[in-house]
Amino acid sequence: MELQVSSGADLRLTGFGPASEERGDVDLTGVDPTRWPEIRRRVAILDEYVRIRRPSRAVRQDFAKRIGLQDSQFMYVARAWRISRDASLIPGARSRTRRPKRRRLDDNALTVVSEVISDLGPIARRKDVLAEVASRCAREGLVKPSASTVANILASSRAVETAPVATRAEILIDECTIKLPVACGNAVAMPRLMLALILPERHIAAAELTLHEDRPPSPNAIFDTLKRMSEDDGTPLKIRAPHLSKQSRKAIGAISRDAGRGLPTLGRLLGNRIGDLVLIHQSSKARPGALLANGRHASVLGIEDATKAIENAIALHNERVPPMPVGGYRIASAHEPRN
Repeated sequence: MELQVSSGADLRLTGFGPASEERGDVDLTGVDPTRWPEIRRRVAILDEYVRIRRPSRAVRQDFAKRIGLQDSQFMYVARAWRISRDASLIPGARSRTRRPKRRRLDDNALTVVSEVISDLGPIARRKDVLAEVASRCAREGLVKPSASTVANILASSRAVETAPVATRAEILIDECTIKLPVACGNAVAMPRLMLALILPERHIAAAELTLHEDRPPSPNAIFDTLKRMSEDDGTPLKIRAPHLSKQSRKAIGAISRDAGRGLPTLGRLLGNRIGDLVLIHQSSKARPGALLANGRHASVLGIEDATKAIENAIALHNERVPPMPVGGYRIASAHEPRN
């Protein structure tokens, strides 16, 4: 994978291969990225402990105290670590924040939601899914689920979809926010990510990240990356970038907003996650980044850890969806006729 660090906290990520292990000799797969610093600390303590031959009870109690566990629990964790070295099994690896309980939903109504999403497809418009769910529930005499419940199920369905989606072949460039607390000078921010999605496969070909609210990711940099990866005899794909200004679209040769009207945006194509990371598609709904590190064992991430977490999330996404077209792609002119 190529990783270029430019001025400030702007990062360019390209050539996403398989999800890799954590830098160093600790595999943090399955560990919440905000817990990486604490789990690294606990791994170091466990490694130190398991190297001791027949530790005394006093030594064992000292190590348990250092890691923040009861003696009996520490013994269990140490035994499991010695056998598996699976960091995701270490206490504190995942958030256990309790969510408010939703009222009990009718299983038959939830079945209707699943059937509607299956029939209309995961990238169907939210309003169309809501209308069809309401119609079918009314016909069957069921209490329809709330709009937020249906929207959450739809977003989750989009995130786990593995087949090509029902949309035309093209390259979509769009932005989202990653729900991670990252140190940015003296403040804590959530990364803003610009992605280039190959459609209909939904393969992420390039990405650029920024932590500066007043300096969005650069579409020109994304275009340069796409251009380097293109093949002269590849499948011709036009670029669509609906969130960009007319001037920015022209600079990268993207089609006009009218030409792409009605086509799915990033939220409809990816849902609420990339890999194991949560996406926020409306910046107005993003909480201050510092609040994400308030949980027990959670930490604000440095730029290196944040980058690694996003790289792995994109690689995991790309492993789940179909690859890019055989023979690669060629960036087509916005005015080039479609095949």
